[in-house]
Order: sequence, then structure tokens, then C-alpha cells
Amino acid sequence: MNNKSIKTHFDINVFITFLVLLLCGLGLFAFRINSEVDCTTVDFDVIANSYTTEDLIEFKSTDVSGVEWVWDFGDDAPKMYRSNVVHQFRKEGAFEVRLQMNGKCVASKKIVIAKRKKLIDPELIPNITLPKYVRVGQEVEFSNDSDFAKSWQWSFGETMAIDGNDRKEKYTYTKPGEKTILLVVNNDRRHEAKQRITVLPAIKERTTRASVSRVDPIETVLQEQIGDRPAAEIVEENQAAVEKAAEEERRIKITKDDMLQLLMGYSSRSVDDIAIRNYFCYSNIPVFNKTGERFTVSQFFKEIRDVNKIEIKEIKMIKDQKTGCIKSMTIGMRTKKGLFWKNF
Repeated sequence: MNNKSIKTHFDINVFITFLVLLLCGLGLFAFRINSEVDCTTVDFDVIANSYTTEDLIEFKSTDVSGVEWVWDFGDDAPKMYRSNVVHQFRKEGAFEVRLQMNGKCVASKKIVIAKRKKLIDPELIPNITLPKYVRVGQEVEFSNDSDFAKSWQWSFGETMAIDGNDRKEKYTYTKPGEKTILLVVNNDRRHEAKQRITVLPAIKERTTRASVSRVDPIETVLQEQIGDRPAAEIVEENQAAVEKAAEEERRIKITKDDMLQLLMGYSSRSVDDIAIRNYFCYSNIPVFNKTGERFTVSQFFKEIRDVNKIEIKEIKMIKDQKTGCIKSMTIGMRTKKGLFWKNF
């Protein structure tokens, strides 16, 4: 039996094919590794001045590794597919906004939308023309010249009824004191106008004293001087007292408890910032924390807006001695967003 040598045939094409498949596999594996997303960094910012049904709210992805985004706003609106989107919620309520990035990672945040409050338009508040002082028994005229006014309802502060329905009205007061004039035009009570008028006591007429059979002329002159002087002084004192009472009535009055309730209301969106700023001497007074660090009112309002919890331990208000308005405040508080407390 003849032994024949076995020859091994090596096909170079098979080798090349195997090498190409190996390289493709390695490339796909490397691409898969490089395309993996670290889900711990997936997040987004919510950018808005307020959260109401009339606000456009911006949502912005903060992870630079994203290549695909799907936004779900938790309402009936269609999904959006960009890294930066703007959305308007059409109804109030709590909504969970979800961002799915690169088809794998999801981040979500809860958004509470409030119904937008109707703000007062200063141009729709009617003006009232009236004197500052009037006496009991003296007829006084009140008028309004607002171009937009079509109907009027006057109340002059002595009765609970409507006292007039014309552009100009006349009224005679029967009792002294501070009176509040109320005017509603076009049945718009949200833009009613209020002004005060001081009603002084009526001037008392001097009674003629009965003559006697024997009167000393010098004594008569002295008695008239003594009698006249106190009367004039009494009128002057009464007027000064009324003016002082009017000034005290106009003085801004707010306690620490009142301010605490206003700040709590602003935090929960039941009070707007204008209702608080009305007590300030100027719109943006300084606010200090317990360590003496200074903030503007706008910065302070931002700190307490929409927090989960707020604890205000101390409020110190510096007021103007004459008007009572607040010139600055020192606040000791802490707020809670999420799991952690933050000291102001």
C-alpha cells in the first residue's frame, strides 16, 4: 500500500471574509459601547417666570450626550422631539412632565399649573373729583370724568344704599367724621374707586344773650372777648384733630402676623407680589437674612415661590415713622424643595 502525502489547501478568500466579519463585529461592539447613555446624568430644566394656564414654559435637556428626545407633558398635547421645547398648559392642575432620551433613560418632574388671576388695570379705575373737607349741612358735589364710563353707582359713606347714578352727584352730610366715597362705573366692581373725605362739625351760631338792666360796658367787652376766643380755638382744635385722625387713617398698618400670612400666601400662589409691595415705601426694598446678607425683594420672592414647605421664624420690619410703609425687612427662615431644607 502506497502512502500518499496529504496536501493542505488554504483558500485566501476564506481568510479575508473571516477577517472582514471580525472587524465588523468589533466595530458594532465598539459603537454599542460608545452609544451607551449614563442615565444618572439625564435631566432637564424648567424655565418660566410663573406657572399658569397663560404662560409659555420652556423645557431644556441638560445632558449633552443626547441624540434623541421624546417629551410627554402629561396632558392631551402631542409629544415633542427636540432637546429644547416650549409648551403651554391649557388647564390648571398637577402634571408629570417626562423626558425620554436616546430611547433608554427617563427623567420626570411634577409641574403645578394655576389658573391665571385677573389683574387690575389701573387705567380702568375711575377718578373722583371731590373736596378734601366739608362741613355737616354743607352741600358737596362729586363728579367723574372718565371717558370709558357709561354708568355710575355712587356711595357717599353714610348709608349702605346707592346714593346716586349720574356722572355728577350732590350730597349733604348729616354727621361728622371720615367718610369713604365709593364709585363703580360700568358695573365693574373689580375696578371700583375709593376716596376719603373729612366731614367737619357744623359751625354753631352764637346765641344772643338777654340784656340785663344794669351792665358794665367794660365787663361786657371782656366777656365777649373771653367768649369768642375759646369758640375760635375749639373750631381750630376740632379741625386739627380731624386732620390728625385722617392722617392716622391713611397711615399704612401691617403687623408681623399680617406679613407672615402674605408671604405664606405668595408661596402657595394665593397672593400676588403686588399685594405685598403695596405695603413697601418703594417697590424693591432690601431684604436681609439673619447673617446680614442683602437681597432684593425680587430675589427673596424667588426663594419662597413654589417651595414644598416654608418655615419663617423671625420677621423684622423697618418702617417709615410718618407713613408706616416698610423700608426694609430682616427675615429668618428656611425652605424645603424636594428632600432637603435650605436656610435663607
